[in-house]
Amino acid sequence: MVTISNGIMTAKINELGAELSSFASSEREYIWQGDPAIWKKHSPVLFPFVGRLPEGMYYYKDKKYGPVACHGFAPVSTFIVESWEESSCTLLLVQDKSVKDLYPFKFDFRVRYELTDKTLTVRYLVTNRGEEDMYYGLGSHPGVNVPIKDGIPFEDYFIEFPDASDVKRRIFTPGVLDTGVSEPYSLDNKRLHLRHNLFDFDAVCLENTGYVAVLKTDRDSACVTVRYPETRWCAFWHKTGAKAPYVCFEPWFTLPGHEGKNDIATREDSLHLCPGKSAQHIMSITVSD
Repeated sequence: MVTISNGIMTAKINELGAELSSFASSEREYIWQGDPAIWKKHSPVLFPFVGRLPEGMYYYKDKKYGPVACHGFAPVSTFIVESWEESSCTLLLVQDKSVKDLYPFKFDFRVRYELTDKTLTVRYLVTNRGEEDMYYGLGSHPGVNVPIKDGIPFEDYFIEFPDASDVKRRIFTPGVLDTGVSEPYSLDNKRLHLRHNLFDFDAVCLENTGYVAVLKTDRDSACVTVRYPETRWCAFWHKTGAKAPYVCFEPWFTLPGHEGKNDIATREDSLHLCPGKSAQHIMSITVSD
C-alpha cells in the first residue's frame, strides 16, 4: 500500500490495480471502504477496456482475444511503484506474458496520484511502445461514501452538473453492452437526485454533462466534486438491488463492448495511439466541508 499526504488530505493506493482505497481528511473518509457483502472494490482503474465485452471476447486483425474480465485486466494486475514522494506517486503497468494473450499491444500504463490542498488529481499516461497503432479503452470508477456526513439520508443527496446542456443517456442491453443509441435524459434543474432504485438496471451513463459532477445535499455544505475534462461519458452506479451507502462516479473515455462492433480497431469510441506516442487523461476529486 502506498500512502501520500499533504497535511490536509491523505490518500492510500494499492499496488494491485493501482486502486485508490482511501481519500480522507482528519475528520472523515470519502471513499467507499469496500464492504465485501455489498461491493468489495473502492475505485478500480479501467484499462484497456471499460465494462463488459460480448462473451468477454474481442477481435483485432481477424484474431479473437479473450476472455477479458469486466473493465479489463488492470484491476487485477500488480503495478510497480515507479516513484513515491510525500504528496504524489506514480504506479506503472507494462505488457508482460500474463496479458500478451489477452492484449496484443506493447504499452506502458502509468497512473499518477497528486495531492494539492483538498484535491486529488489522477493522471493516466498511456504510451505505445509497439511498432503498430494501439487501441485501448480507459475509465475511472471511484466509489464515494453517501452520506458524506452521518445522519443525512441517501435520498437527500443529488449529483449536480453545473455546466450540463442537452444531456443524453447511453442505452445498454440487459447484459450491459452498448447499443449505440443515446436518448434525451431529463435532469431536475441540472440535478440527478439519488435513490437506490435508480440503479436497478445497472449504471446510468450520461453524456453532455459538462465535465463536472458535484455530490451534495441542501441539508449540509459538505460536497464532493469530480472533474473529468475531455471525457465524453460519465456513468453513475452502485450495486444493483442494494441499499448501498455509496455512489460511483465513472468518467469513461470509452464505452462497454457492442454486440455488432467487436473489432477494437474499428470501434468508433476506441482510443488510438501511433507507435511511440503517449496520451494523458485526467480525473480529479475535490472535497469541501
